[in-house]
Amino acid sequence: MRQALRELFGSIMRDASLSCDAALISGDLFDQGFVSPDTVAYVKKVLGDFGSPVFIAPGNHDPYNTASVWNSGAWPDNVHLFTSSSLGRFDTEIEGQPVTVWGWAFTSPKLDDCPIPAGFTAEPDRINIICAHADTSSVISRYCPMPLSLIEGSGCEYTALGHIHKAPEPVYAGKTVVSYSGFPQGRGWDEPGQGRVLYVEVEKGRAKIRIHPTGFRRYSELDLDITGSGSDSETAEMLCAAIPDDIYPQTSLKVYLCGAVTPSYKPEPGKILDSAAVRDGIDIVFVDETSPVLGAEYLESDMSVRGELYRALLPRLSSEDRDERKLASDALRIGLLALDNKPFV
Repeated sequence: MRQALRELFGSIMRDASLSCDAALISGDLFDQGFVSPDTVAYVKKVLGDFGSPVFIAPGNHDPYNTASVWNSGAWPDNVHLFTSSSLGRFDTEIEGQPVTVWGWAFTSPKLDDCPIPAGFTAEPDRINIICAHADTSSVISRYCPMPLSLIEGSGCEYTALGHIHKAPEPVYAGKTVVSYSGFPQGRGWDEPGQGRVLYVEVEKGRAKIRIHPTGFRRYSELDLDITGSGSDSETAEMLCAAIPDDIYPQTSLKVYLCGAVTPSYKPEPGKILDSAAVRDGIDIVFVDETSPVLGAEYLESDMSVRGELYRALLPRLSSEDRDERKLASDALRIGLLALDNKPFV
C-alpha cells in the first residue's frame, strides 16, 4: 500500500505537469512526522520534475518545525513552502497574470486561531488564491477554525483547503470559491469512496473546479439486515444479493450485519465467506450487530429472569451507538443461552 501510494502521487504530478501552471498542496502531504529518507527523496524528485510552481501549506499531521520532514535538506527551487503560523504570501506571475498565493503552516499538531485577520482584503489588481490547512466546520476546532465570513469580502478567487478527508461540496464565501481537495486514495473506512484531486481554472473574478478521479482501491460500507437467517449459508445468500453489481472491482467492503436472529445463531465470518460467491478483488470484513431476539417477543412480558434480562437490555439494544448495541447483543445472547444451559460459542 505504501509503495502504491507513492507511485500514485508521482502519477498525479506527472499528469498535472501536462496541463497545470501550478500545484497547490494544502497540508498533510505526509501522514506523520517521521518519513523514511527514500520517501522524502522520491517526493522531492517528483515535485522538482513537475517544474512549475508548487505551493505547500503544512498541516497538523506534517507541521513545519525544526525537526520536521520539511527541514530535511533543500527542496527543489520550484517548491514554495509556508513556514509560519501567521498569514504569509508568495507573489508570482503565471501566463502573464500577477498571482498571489496566501497561506500559513501548522507549526505544531494544533492551531487554535485562524491567521486570517478580520476584514482581510486581497490585492485588487492580482489573482488571489488561499492555500491552507483549516477547519471550516467548527468555530471551536483545534485545527485552525476558519469561518467563511473571514474571506467573504476578501476578493480572493479561490481557497484551496486541506484537513477534512471526506470532502464536502465546494461552497462560495462571497465571490470566493472554497473547496477541500479530499484524498487521492483512501487508506481505510474513514476515507470511503473514490479518491480524487481537483483541477481548477482560475482567472480574475472566477474559479472553476473539475474533479479528477484517482486511486486504485476503494473502501465502502454496507448495512446487511439478516433478520430471520438461521445459518451462515443463508446469510451468505443475503450478502451476495446485497452487493451491488456495479461495485468497484477493487473494494474493501465493511459489512454491518444487523437485524434479529435467534439466540442460538451467531454469525461466523469465515463460514459466511466460504459459502458466498464473492468476486475476486472484493475484500470483506464483518461487524456483527445482530440482536438475538428473533421469536423472543414473549420475553417482553415474561416475569422470569429471562424476561428481566431482556427488558434491562432493551434500551441498549436500540441505542444509536454501535458499540453499545454490540455489547448489549452479546450480553443478551450469552445470558439466554446460559439460562437454557447451552454453551456460548
